[in-house]
Amino acid sequence: MSVSDGAVFHHTCFVVRDIEQTASSLAKSLGVAFALWTIETTSGQVKGKDARVAFRVAIAQVGDASFELLSPVSDDNVYTEHLAAHGDGFHHTCLGYPTLAALRAARDELLKQGRTVVQSGAVGDAAEFYYFDMPELRSVLELLYLGELPPPEKTIG
Repeated sequence: MSVSDGAVFHHTCFVVRDIEQTASSLAKSLGVAFALWTIETTSGQVKGKDARVAFRVAIAQVGDASFELLSPVSDDNVYTEHLAAHGDGFHHTCLGYPTLAALRAARDELLKQGRTVVQSGAVGDAAEFYYFDMPELRSVLELLYLGELPPPEKTIG
């Protein structure tokens, strides 16, 4: 089993303080449109402690992958920690999986290798994700299963 089995490159994520201003600026510069949602996890963990996390996400499709902007709504999560330490900027790269079983098999493989989950969450049956610390990249790798999203709250660009 390889973590990349069945995976596709899904998105690159930048954590920002002002998601609407950043999406508007990038939409003009890049000629893309961002779809915006507010996400609240129904379960999950932050650094091993049970937590529900809320954030806003803006996604622009670019070819077969996406450009993602993310802004925290709740306080106790890896996003607010990143903003405090580094300010706005690159946060993670994401691999997407076609099924929950494939996602969980990839998660289990990284755990077996001794990798650390720094944040995880589920949004009912619609999505499940795991952020793994990747110290050799000084970054985070997200593993994601994403079902069908509701229509976006807003489109920018």
